[in-house]
Amino acid sequence: MDNNKNMQFDIRTLLVAVTLATAFCAGARLLLWRMHPTIPGLGRWALAGGCAVISFVLILSYGILHWQPFLSLAQVSIVIGLLMSWDGFRRFIDKPALTTPVLLGITAAGLIWAAIAQAQHLAGAVVVGNAFLVATLSFLIARDLLLWPKGNTPVIRSTGGVFAINGIIFLIRAVVALDSPQTVDLLNPDGVAAAMLLWLLCSMIAITLGMVLMTTEHLQSVLNNQANHDPLTGALNRRSFGVLYEQAAVHSRRHQLPLSVLMIDLDNFKQVNDQLGHDFGDKVLCSFVAVAQKVLREDDVFCRFGGEEFVALLPSTSSETALVVADRLRSAFAIDSASLGAKVNHAPFAITASIGIAELEQDERFESFIRRADTALYRAKDNGRNRCEKAG
Repeated sequence: MDNNKNMQFDIRTLLVAVTLATAFCAGARLLLWRMHPTIPGLGRWALAGGCAVISFVLILSYGILHWQPFLSLAQVSIVIGLLMSWDGFRRFIDKPALTTPVLLGITAAGLIWAAIAQAQHLAGAVVVGNAFLVATLSFLIARDLLLWPKGNTPVIRSTGGVFAINGIIFLIRAVVALDSPQTVDLLNPDGVAAAMLLWLLCSMIAITLGMVLMTTEHLQSVLNNQANHDPLTGALNRRSFGVLYEQAAVHSRRHQLPLSVLMIDLDNFKQVNDQLGHDFGDKVLCSFVAVAQKVLREDDVFCRFGGEEFVALLPSTSSETALVVADRLRSAFAIDSASLGAKVNHAPFAITASIGIAELEQDERFESFIRRADTALYRAKDNGRNRCEKAG
């Protein structure tokens, strides 16, 4: 009898430890959300942490007062917490958020099941139903994380793996509870309570750590994007172009493939700013970038070189083919610029683009490569603008 009492005390002590750890994890999630309120999903993660704390407090209360509704409410709170986690992860990875009917429907299903089981004094039915719901939601979260096309990182895979394992554990818990509900009772010292509580402790810490690290990865990605892209147009900037050029040049020489560059300048851009306004000038720049992204291939490197000057690097492309691409880009922008508004139609000048083309020569340095394309660009300007010229 004394041994059983000691074991019961150990289980309850472990439950208190899990509750405190869950509270600290919930605090970490709340702090994470408060620090980065604009990142999608973090608010849902904080709510999920709060639900987890409520669940364990209710389980502790059930252990003290032995009032069955406490346990039923705890199990419903766990389901709500997982729903919040799932919605948070979907928002974080740019998937559609769960709709209100879905959230309310699953929550209502849990409440109705718990109420029916409670009214019929079927404590085991509550455990089985809750375990199946937890397993299902865990598998759904794992699926979204592990199958996310952009989620091939150790943090994403590890967090998804924790949810997958959690789904398996709760599925086993549901099967065991069908025959022996007491075996999986969190307060039963003769069952698997200690192992279950230890798993809940480890998984809670692992998931919260995963959320923190996923947020860190997201912030690093944002910083990298800001460092490598022009803030106005979203095109790559000059710094990133230099890095990507080196990679393309090495590949071109190693495989003996052509590499061409387009130096592009928007015609009459100073007049655009002076006569139509800088805001309209920004609109013209963004319009040109949008046209270029439609015309150029996915493998092409396109960046804003400075002011109204742009550059495009075309791998595996000869100067003859690059000239065709350049003329297609020039024509597409001439058509698009005519639709920018009444200001353009009444302006005493045309908003067009002039383009110089050069193909990388054997052992040619970057500066020489760009200079030859730039010389061809100025020849296009001197020959009347809105045209393409190939370097000699």
